[in-house]
Amino acid sequence: MRGDGSGGDAMTNGVLPSQALRGLIAQGAIAADPAVLEDQLQPASLDLRLGTVAYRVRASFLAGKGRRVQDRLDEFTMHKVNLTEGAV
Repeated sequence: MRGDGSGGDAMTNGVLPSQALRGLIAQGAIAADPAVLEDQLQPASLDLRLGTVAYRVRASFLAGKGRRVQDRLDEFTMHKVNLTEGAV
């Protein structure tokens, strides 16, 4: 993908401007449930928010090339914490 989010030449490092982030969201390369809101986009970053579930894991980990975090959660999750009613 190019820095403009068009999906061209591979980009190995750098900062993605908000236009590129918008393009990646439109393509589905960046997704969230509920969907990413416009006010989460900053000039060169995307503000993340917590979901409805937190995962207690045995150790920190990296997903690894070609793998998804969700796939690795199946390996490392000790238990889940429901965040819909708050949790401390």
